[in-house]
Amino acid sequence: MTRPPAGPVARIAADSRPVLVFTVALTVAVALASFALSFASLRDAATWGRVPEALAFLVPVVIDASVLVYGLVALVLRARGRSSAWAWLLMFGFTVVSVGANAAHAYDVGPEVRALVGVVLVALAPLSVLTSTHALASLVVADAPGAGLAAEPVTTPEPVSVRAAEVVPAAEPEPVPAIATPAEQSAPAETRPEPVPAPTPVPAPVVRRAPRVGRAAPLAQATLPGLDFEPAAVTS
Repeated sequence: MTRPPAGPVARIAADSRPVLVFTVALTVAVALASFALSFASLRDAATWGRVPEALAFLVPVVIDASVLVYGLVALVLRARGRSSAWAWLLMFGFTVVSVGANAAHAYDVGPEVRALVGVVLVALAPLSVLTSTHALASLVVADAPGAGLAAEPVTTPEPVSVRAAEVVPAAEPEPVPAIATPAEQSAPAETRPEPVPAPTPVPAPVVRRAPRVGRAAPLAQATLPGLDFEPAAVTS
């Protein structure tokens, strides 16, 4: 018993709308869960930098929100064909600070490390304002027309000295040998016919007629001796 050939295997289209929606939903869920876990650690670490407890919740917002802002700015700049290296660099820097502060809070480091972590978290607040404003200006404010084009250097032409033209006698053209055309080369040489000798005249054969039967040949009258005479002329 033979099985029918299997048809094409159904696969998930990577560019389909359901896949895109599902991916975006998972990304948002992961970001919210990460922010919730990091929020508690960064809020406690903010008090290491002498931040009041009433304002300590703003430190996680500055650090983690900056990571999302610079990530989106980098994507927009890349889609516009502009350089996005600085946005990726800021996103990576704020991510490292967030990871370090969460690790220090979980490990329960000593007072010196706590003070250092608190100073870094507090110092990043004005830096985040500066970089966020620059990112906002890059997205909202349009570039001047032709700003991306590099200005070409203007070169002044060098003065050209004009000299009197020297008269040079024209050289006599050399005779060009005649070149046979392909038709003449391919045509065979003309040959003259050899003279044909004149034919030798052949004498016509003599036809002899046979004597007719039934007619006797006339007999010549024999001249008898003594009877040889001529008739005399008659005179009047």
